[in-house]
Amino acid sequence: MTNASATSANQTVESTTNAPNALLDAKDVVMKKKIMSLREHYDFEDPSGRKLGEGDGNFFQVPAKFKIISTDPSGNPGEEIMHIDGKLLSIRHEFDLYDASGQLLGAIKKKIAKLIGQEYWLEQNGQEVMRIYGDFTAHEYVMSINSQTVAQVHKKWVSIRDQFEVSLTGNVDPRLVLGSVIVVEHLEVTERESTS
Repeated sequence: MTNASATSANQTVESTTNAPNALLDAKDVVMKKKIMSLREHYDFEDPSGRKLGEGDGNFFQVPAKFKIISTDPSGNPGEEIMHIDGKLLSIRHEFDLYDASGQLLGAIKKKIAKLIGQEYWLEQNGQEVMRIYGDFTAHEYVMSINSQTVAQVHKKWVSIRDQFEVSLTGNVDPRLVLGSVIVVEHLEVTERESTS
């Protein structure tokens, strides 16, 4: 990738919405996943436990789709901030991320084969702008842009249901990070269930 195209891609990755939003403004988010449900549901909270938003999908919907909505200051469901659409006809797993108005934010793809471990990447306009790699089985992975870490995911082991700490450590659109975590967790659970 040339310096000019890398700069252009980086500006797109770093862009955020203009309206203030607690979920999009948070640098540390706790994602709580409901595991005893036909629906795939995530609650997003700040480290103190204040609800910031939620994400919903369906295990049996093909291709998979998700919607992320914010929570207003009273704790009630607010506006949609993004949605995620899986692609049915794809050689590899692929999910498109859209903002609330339907504008494409990026596409997440999983590498088919890698010598060591697994890896995902996010494309914008056909060019890779963010890589996602680590130990997906242990829910420990990072996201990087131009070899710089911009977000990290860690599993919290002291919980009844799956909980993940998502830390944004660099300049990146938080929608890309939240959407990527949902896609990774969805695919890892789906693949484990299909092989067990």
